[in-house]
Amino acid sequence: SLALGFIPSKGNFIAVDTGRPCLPVFQALLQQGVIVRPIANYGLPNYLRVSIGLESENARFLAALAQVLR
Repeated sequence: SLALGFIPSKGNFIAVDTGRPCLPVFQALLQQGVIVRPIANYGLPNYLRVSIGLESENARFLAALAQVLR
C-alpha cells in the first residue's frame, strides 16, 4: 500500500498527493509510458490528476508510481 492522500472526486479522476513536488514524478511516469497530469497550476504542487481506467490500467499506474516514489 502506498498510503498516499488524495482528493475524492465525483468525476472519472482523482487527485493523488505524491508527498513531493509532482513534476519529477510526472516526468518519471511518462518515461514508463504512464500518462497523468500535474496540477501544480491549480495550487496543488504535490498532486497528480489521475484518470480512472480499467483495472489493469490502474494496476499499471500504481506499480509505476510505487517504483517512482522509492
